[in-house]
Amino acid sequence: MKRQTVLITGATGLVGSAFVDKLIRDKKMIDLLCPSHNDLDVADFMALKRYVEVNKPEVIINFAAHRNANTAEEQRGDKKGSAWVTNVIGIKNIVKICKSSKIRLIHISTDYVFSGEGPKKGPYSENDLTESNMKSLSWYGWTKNLAEKIVLKDNPNSCVVRIGNVVRPVYDPKLDYVGKVLWLYDRNKLYPLFEDQFITLSYIPEITLVIEKLLEKKISGIFHAASRDLTTPFKMAEYLILKSRSKSGVVERTSIDGYLMQNSNRYPKYGGLKIGETQKRLGIKFGSWRDVVDNFIKYAKTN
Repeated sequence: MKRQTVLITGATGLVGSAFVDKLIRDKKMIDLLCPSHNDLDVADFMALKRYVEVNKPEVIINFAAHRNANTAEEQRGDKKGSAWVTNVIGIKNIVKICKSSKIRLIHISTDYVFSGEGPKKGPYSENDLTESNMKSLSWYGWTKNLAEKIVLKDNPNSCVVRIGNVVRPVYDPKLDYVGKVLWLYDRNKLYPLFEDQFITLSYIPEITLVIEKLLEKKISGIFHAASRDLTTPFKMAEYLILKSRSKSGVVERTSIDGYLMQNSNRYPKYGGLKIGETQKRLGIKFGSWRDVVDNFIKYAKTN
């Protein structure tokens, strides 16, 4: 098998770092380029162009993003803010270079490109159209929505991989969707959780598997990495704490409706991703949300 040279942007982030670690452990036939943000800023077109010309990657996997939806919302409408600059300008630069140099692109996106409201609620399939009205999305979701359109427009040699509510077996309030809940519970700081927001979970080993399959199969299009079924934050937390701490009935519940009245479009209410087409095209099977939580409990050091 011929070795591939792969440029990873955002390689130090939550998902990017896990993907790089997996490739290194498996000793894949891949030459990895993993510059830090200080070494390569995707928003700097000339720097990116020079880097690509020197290193000649055959594939770029773009994990680089402004991921914090709260700080992104504070920048709403600001096209000089880091959310717009990284998520939109950065991907414009990457796509332009990929097209001119015939480089394959795998871009990591989010379920926040869907509103979770209106006549077409989630869960969303790989073929569902994303939101067309900026006012229906968070600023983070809108910038990622535009990024997807840039990637897919007249660019048949590209992939979009959507994820959401990322779970890594790390007991850390800053990183992991499930781990944050347990960390807060253990410190008596767990706040009431939404009982009427519908979500899927994206388990990092399954995200990694999707990207590895895309590298092998060299196909294009939109793919999802998510649990095969829906849950709610409240339901997930109840199951997590029962399984890991043998406690039941300890999670308080609340409705997302009141929150969204004060924070319009911050979260999709009826969200989640379907994975049928991805499973079929890549020949893989995703676990349930309970499988994701069970794996977190099994592998995370939570005691």
